[in-house]
Amino acid sequence: MKLMILDDDVQIREGIQFGIDWKSLGISEVKSFGDAVSALEELEEFSPQIILADIRMPEMDGLEFLRRVKTKRGSVKVILISAYSDFEYCQRAIQYGAAGYELKPLKVGRLIQTIQETVNQIREEEVGRENYRKYVDTYREKVVEELFDGRITDRNVLMEILSMHFGIREARTLLCMAVLPDYGGSLTVEQSFWQDRLEKDEHVFCFRGGLAVLTKTADSTLFILEKQNRLSSLFRAVRRHFLDRGVSVSGGISGMFAVEEIHRGYLMADHALLRRFYAGEGYVGIYGIDTAKQVQFPYREREMMIRESIVSLDPDKISDAIQRIKRELRECGVTDARAVRQLVLYGLEALYGAAGRGEKLKLLEWNGEMERMKFLSEYMEYWEKKCREFLDDYESEQSRRYSANVKRALSYIEEHYGEDIGVEQVSGYIGKTPNYFSSIFKQEMGISFREYLNQYRIQKAQELILHSDLMIYEISEKVGYRDYAYFSQVFKKLAGCSPTGLRSGDGGQPS
Repeated sequence: MKLMILDDDVQIREGIQFGIDWKSLGISEVKSFGDAVSALEELEEFSPQIILADIRMPEMDGLEFLRRVKTKRGSVKVILISAYSDFEYCQRAIQYGAAGYELKPLKVGRLIQTIQETVNQIREEEVGRENYRKYVDTYREKVVEELFDGRITDRNVLMEILSMHFGIREARTLLCMAVLPDYGGSLTVEQSFWQDRLEKDEHVFCFRGGLAVLTKTADSTLFILEKQNRLSSLFRAVRRHFLDRGVSVSGGISGMFAVEEIHRGYLMADHALLRRFYAGEGYVGIYGIDTAKQVQFPYREREMMIRESIVSLDPDKISDAIQRIKRELRECGVTDARAVRQLVLYGLEALYGAAGRGEKLKLLEWNGEMERMKFLSEYMEYWEKKCREFLDDYESEQSRRYSANVKRALSYIEEHYGEDIGVEQVSGYIGKTPNYFSSIFKQEMGISFREYLNQYRIQKAQELILHSDLMIYEISEKVGYRDYAYFSQVFKKLAGCSPTGLRSGDGGQPS
């Protein structure tokens, strides 16, 4: 708090300024002046809360000084000092708004008491003003919430509220723009930002962590388009403002609605925002123009495509499948984040299953990580990242876990699986006895040689069924089964469906 002292008597002036412990009274800064003209010149810059001024001064007396101070800064507390106890002076001082009147010679104790009482009064007024501001802000927030939630339906009441509290008068139809943060949090914009940007018929509100802008319009297609373009331009200014502060926002602009349908108008603006899910951050959409009807996404068929792409555990094939799904999700206008999340989880579960690592699934962890995502691109990038991480770990694990003998055996199987091979041929190739080879193979692989060979052959058969035009019996022979009936039996056991069922798509899905 600041104090200004005004007295043409230098001894009195300096005695007051330096003879009292002002900080103990809550006064942080004190300035003194010998004439009223100089004091008035410094009034705005120094900005005191309390002024102690002598009435009798040359050029301009204390009463005229008081009148001018109150004209410029009505909240300043002015305490007048006088050697006269004339009733007329006191009456005029009160009339001009003096906070106090002290007689000379000044009594220090009395002056300190007066200043302390004035400081306390200022503090009480500040608390009162703050409480009033809080009350007004709380009331406005409540009214805004009821307006946009559709709880005020009576048109007369609605118009009275809009006119009295928000300055919206004589409006029949409106447009609404909703601005929301892309990554959570709440938006607030300083009042100074809007001063040069809002036109006279535009009004901004804080609602549900975002901003809502209402503007008047008319029942004319051309006028509505013009107003929608105007709101788009305003959104770009708002977006730049928030980007400078490290916050990304998106916007939605409604179509025309009646003034008593503010709730419906906000819902239209919010609906126009849905496309940001696949359009990305910083998006602005216009209801009816950017909200084309969604096309049903073929989830069942794409789940089949996912399984086909992971059969070979080929990173490139998996990446191509994910990119294709991303394109189709955008083309179909999918905005259901939950459905996309389930699709990603399905793909990861299928990948782990195809690699025989079902026990390492982390569905709850993955679901929790994806719940924080806002955009389609985030889901797809996450999916690809998890696939790459798994395949890298899988390949590294495969190369680390096997001895030189088993690695040579696996290489032999990859090259000769279509031939009539068994334990004898492979053990002879690596230079070990059949019994010793069978023992170390099962110990390191976790399954017998025959089980592994069948799994490898059926995996290759699945790839050929899905990606070649060979007949099923030809595929059977190509992967090492000369007995077609036995091939079908092993295939159904390991793949969960028959070979013909896999090719037609109606006999179950491959594992």
